[in-house]
Amino acid sequence: MTQRMSKILKMVLKNYMEPNVLMKQGQLVLVPASMKHVIPLAETLSSENKLELDLFDRAPTEFLIEHVKKDSVYVVEKNNIPLCITGVEPDGKQTGFMWAMFAEDMKKNWFSFLKASPDLVNFLHNDYYKLNMNVLECHESILNWAIWLGFEPEAVIKGQNIDYVHFVRCNLLKKNVYNLTSRPVIH
Repeated sequence: MTQRMSKILKMVLKNYMEPNVLMKQGQLVLVPASMKHVIPLAETLSSENKLELDLFDRAPTEFLIEHVKKDSVYVVEKNNIPLCITGVEPDGKQTGFMWAMFAEDMKKNWFSFLKASPDLVNFLHNDYYKLNMNVLECHESILNWAIWLGFEPEAVIKGQNIDYVHFVRCNLLKKNVYNLTSRPVIH
């Protein structure tokens, strides 16, 4: 067997063995979210995310079931154990709203996740010119993560019980045909 055929065979086998893997970074993989992720994530959701769901009187299982059924929702796994669920929901023309919820075990894998995060955000940002994201003001590590990924804090949203920081990230490689100030001027 030639070296080229061997390489092709390895690629075919890899795709056959990992059909749902969209991205891979070390031991972390990104896969489409499914119902199999709901219970493991609901049982291991971080205390920060539980607090956030409590603010909106939402049960983790209810929230996760609702979101795994949507398009553009993904799970970061390590050894088939879900560590994060994330997605982007349309939020206007060429604008998406990015969100993420983490399992407690993500703290043990934080540096691996940080290394993979730029590729993850670029993947999520691919279909939108602008991404919005709201982060609880008390979640310092997530605020720092958002800034490190190129999100810019735009405003603080005052809530009844807690405040959010509103972030914006623009995809400069994607054309924004709806941005009136960037349209050509005809004289």
